[in-house]
Amino acid sequence: APVSSSAIQADGVKVFVDVEGRGPEHGVGEMVQHSAPRALTREEIPAIVNDYAQAARNAIAAGFDGVELHGANGYLINQFIDSRENQRDDEYGGSLQNRLRFLREVAQAVADAIGKEKLGVRLAPLTTLMGSQDDTPEATYLAAASVLNDIGAAYIHIAEADWDDAPVMPAAFKESLRLIFRGTLIYSGKYTRERAEEALAKGWADLIGFGRPFIANPDLPHRLQHGLALNAPIKEKLFGGSREGYTDYPTVG
Repeated sequence: APVSSSAIQADGVKVFVDVEGRGPEHGVGEMVQHSAPRALTREEIPAIVNDYAQAARNAIAAGFDGVELHGANGYLINQFIDSRENQRDDEYGGSLQNRLRFLREVAQAVADAIGKEKLGVRLAPLTTLMGSQDDTPEATYLAAASVLNDIGAAYIHIAEADWDDAPVMPAAFKESLRLIFRGTLIYSGKYTRERAEEALAKGWADLIGFGRPFIANPDLPHRLQHGLALNAPIKEKLFGGSREGYTDYPTVG
């Protein structure tokens, strides 16, 4: 069974499953409800922390410049941080500092393994993806930023909520993050050239990440630089299928 901070199943959270064994490149499969996880035991957690550190060592040995810990979008670190997903009653649950303990231990272990200057962490303060949600996200994630600042992480990558009618991250929240975290701040999530320039000009961000626009626009930097229209990604083609609608989008001209 999959593991989590707590034995909670997020209803409606689906994963792509190749139901016929032919491989997603054939477009065979479907999105299905994931199975219920079990809670990690207290005794298992140190080995999981060590797994993160070993994975980081492996990445550096393979030639990568650094690693980004995924503490967002309902992944394991996020499951410990967010109050509605962490129902533990040991030192990894309950209070805010307890819920941040797993993040702190993993980030410190990776920093010790490969160097803090090679460590980045992705966080998603306001997203509710994969059933993950926090009751006091601003307080929680400002505290998380403080933890990472103390460790000396190279950067925090903030994933802003990017679905239709998503909550907007307040400017004061972004300014507070900047005051607390002294490293590099990267923002991503439905950014346009105009929004990116505003974030850079106001000092909220040092860098802006573009994800889905790159799928549909292999020449995205050129298009942004020259103010050209963007291809829209075909959402139905993003999970499974052939290269059609995934790697065959045209460049300008």
